Amino acid sequence: MRMQRGYRAKLDDHLDTAQPLQVRITTQGGAVYDTTCFGVDAEEKLSDDRYMVFYNQLASPAGEIRLTNKGNTAVFDVQLSRLPASIDKLVFTVSIDGSGRMGQIQAHTVEIVQNDAAVLELVMNGKDFLNERAIISLEIYRKGVWRINAVARGFNGGLPDLLANFGGEEADDSAPAPAPALPPAPAPEPKAPGRLESAAAGMEEHIREHAKQLSEQLSDIGRRSGTPLGDTKAKVVVALDYSSSMRPLYENGTVQKTLDRLVPLGMSFDDNGQIEVFLFQNDFRQLPDLTPENYRQYVSDVILPSGYRMGGTCYAPVLRAITEGTTVRQGTDHGFGGTVTKVRPIVEPVTPTFVLFITDGENEDRTLSDRVIRRSAELNVFLQFVGIGDQLFSYLQEVDELPGRRCDNTGFSRMADIAGVSDQQFYDNILSQFACWLKGKQ
Repeated sequence: MRMQRGYRAKLDDHLDTAQPLQVRITTQGGAVYDTTCFGVDAEEKLSDDRYMVFYNQLASPAGEIRLTNKGNTAVFDVQLSRLPASIDKLVFTVSIDGSGRMGQIQAHTVEIVQNDAAVLELVMNGKDFLNERAIISLEIYRKGVWRINAVARGFNGGLPDLLANFGGEEADDSAPAPAPALPPAPAPEPKAPGRLESAAAGMEEHIREHAKQLSEQLSDIGRRSGTPLGDTKAKVVVALDYSSSMRPLYENGTVQKTLDRLVPLGMSFDDNGQIEVFLFQNDFRQLPDLTPENYRQYVSDVILPSGYRMGGTCYAPVLRAITEGTTVRQGTDHGFGGTVTKVRPIVEPVTPTFVLFITDGENEDRTLSDRVIRRSAELNVFLQFVGIGDQLFSYLQEVDELPGRRCDNTGFSRMADIAGVSDQQFYDNILSQFACWLKGKQ
């Protein structure tokens, strides 16, 4: 069976998971490619680095996973039934050793084989990727039973970034032998933590790391733009696409990981550390704020139980609600009756509002969206659009330069694989144009 990117299924629907199987990954191009299997735990961390199977460690402890390299093809012999309970997911990746990018490959093929017969196959080429230096090709994971996810998404870093993503660290085999011990130097005076670091101190380690990187980026962008972002006060709003095509990103944890990165923004910009959250498809729904207290399971505990259904993709209704306010009619019968609820705007004259608008598709209401965006240029709001996935986002590229506005209050960044973008790139992409807008207001 030929799989498409994003394909998910129970593995037992295609083969016998109690029996050995093979994952064959072939990458053809002009570079050297390292193919790796990460055996990660329920937190998607490499808690036991013996389950990282790659060119320098060809088998897991009990031989449950074995790697054989045959030219451009990496063959993983896998026995799922023998894996320990601590291994919740196998993530198969390909990274470039040296320079180059995945958009330059000729072909990328993933096959699931049992009894010498290819049962599932995924075929891609360089047109399916951009400047990424790695690919997360496939996941085999437990969810009651063994399941498969044809991720087939680029990852901006190479093997070191993949290691960091799964909580590992690359060994430096070339490091010199340690020098003889010297008397300890006097300890430097401790640096007083900044506001953001202090706010993150009691939170989980990965949030503290996001906060540290954000703090560094605020300083760097501030120097480049002449705007002291570290001292900025702003309301932070996130508008999340909830169209049907986004379903895999909610299910595979991409949206939750993105929200984790946004928590430090709220702590840095907003006095109460909270971020207003809107879901949108053809219409919109406002959800409880994202806070340092509820961020850990926001997708599973807030978004998914909300009862909001996935639909199409319209930008204007949610943008109007955030910038101007609107009314919502509920319980209607063909547009008549029901209850009318007034939605107050988030934007106000004193404190600027920063809207992070994340979508994976083109919208169906370009004319209406143009009108709302032009009107928003008269208000105290900056709209940062982020396009994820494979679309060209021709409309959002046009909106970034939309004429007929008093000021340019929009930014656009395309991040094909938002989960694979490093913190440094993520914060730089979403904040650089915001800083320029703020400077123009000074």
